[in-house]
Amino acid sequence: MGKNIWGIILASGCSTRMGRPKLLLLYKGKSIIRHVIDESMKSRLSGVVAVINPKIAGLRNEVSSSGVSKLVLNEQAEQGMSTSLKAGLMNLPPTAAAVVLLGDQPLVTSNDIDAVIRCYEANEGTAIVQASYQSKSGHPVLFDCSMFPHLFHVTGDEGARAVLKTFANKIRFARIDKPFPDDIDTPEDYEQLLRKEAKLNE
Repeated sequence: MGKNIWGIILASGCSTRMGRPKLLLLYKGKSIIRHVIDESMKSRLSGVVAVINPKIAGLRNEVSSSGVSKLVLNEQAEQGMSTSLKAGLMNLPPTAAAVVLLGDQPLVTSNDIDAVIRCYEANEGTAIVQASYQSKSGHPVLFDCSMFPHLFHVTGDEGARAVLKTFANKIRFARIDKPFPDDIDTPEDYEQLLRKEAKLNE
């Protein structure tokens, strides 16, 4: 058995730029959030915590029926992504490392998550592992529990960005040879996602 490594899916945004609950939009016959959950659960993660905004109609039902290890309701979602990150960290087993995933990235796969986990396991003492897609870094990002005190200090909507900047010299990159898996934030992003899928099916 490898190290205890859990996933935290940050899924409590308010979808203001989309204008409707983006995580419930359909892609390949299932919701965007379900893609992220299913790939997380297919990966080598020991467990998966999903942090959601309880005010988004239908999201709680969608996530609770998915089989995630823990469903966390973030009542402070309006205060930004940092509140979701902290809520997720507080629901991890002691000494577990955390792989942070975004609920609006349906193109992140279990292979991407496993690449980050393998990089962490192969490099003893590593504090942070970040996915790097053809030289553009992004999620998933793994944090060893030694970094949690710093993560608990983040505020507002920046998530872990400030910690990644402060500890840039501690980051190892898991190289993944595929295009960067974009966030789905706007109607245009969603249309582009569907267009790409339609092209692949032609």
